Amino acid sequence: MSIRVLIVDDHQILRTGLSLIMETTDGMEAVGTAVDGQDGLAKVEELTPDVVLTDIRMPNMDGIAMLRELAQTHPALPVVVLTTFDDQEPIQQALRLGAKGFMLKDADKDTIVKTIQGAINGQVYVEPSLMGKAFAAPAAAKPQLNDRDQQILRMVAEGSRNIDIADTLHLSERTIKAHLTEIYNQLGVFTRAEAVAAALRDGLIEL
Repeated sequence: MSIRVLIVDDHQILRTGLSLIMETTDGMEAVGTAVDGQDGLAKVEELTPDVVLTDIRMPNMDGIAMLRELAQTHPALPVVVLTTFDDQEPIQQALRLGAKGFMLKDADKDTIVKTIQGAINGQVYVEPSLMGKAFAAPAAAKPQLNDRDQQILRMVAEGSRNIDIADTLHLSERTIKAHLTEIYNQLGVFTRAEAVAAALRDGLIEL
């Protein structure tokens, strides 16, 4: 019996290409296609595929939202994810939601077939070039400074003392010190010079 694959992608060329691969591979067939996650959910109910092959980035409902829904309604249905090199966070989200395969959109036929076959057998296959993205620690969030903190830090970078900054902004020196403490905490630094250097490095202020 052939593996019945539902293909979910918003690009017709990719849907057509993947369908052709299914139809020219022994033991596989493209049971249907869908243009986004919402359409994919409907086609799962209508066509009862053995495996879903889905893009991550799609309008209306993306692959992650569809995968989240399928994890609730069809937890035993294997899902294989198509992705790109810059999709680290979605790859990790899909992994947590139980996706069984991860491959690049330009994967060759052998990789696609092997990934789908592995998913049917309960194996998780990650294309080697995506291993670093899938299992790397999440990127640290860039620190954020509000407008007032940025203004104060720019004045620090220009050489102003706390009392000068306080006079210019019509604030107390204690308030300026409190702002600087918050800036240090946000940037993970301990001195004025380190704060300025970190903010310039991260593009938080310009001189």
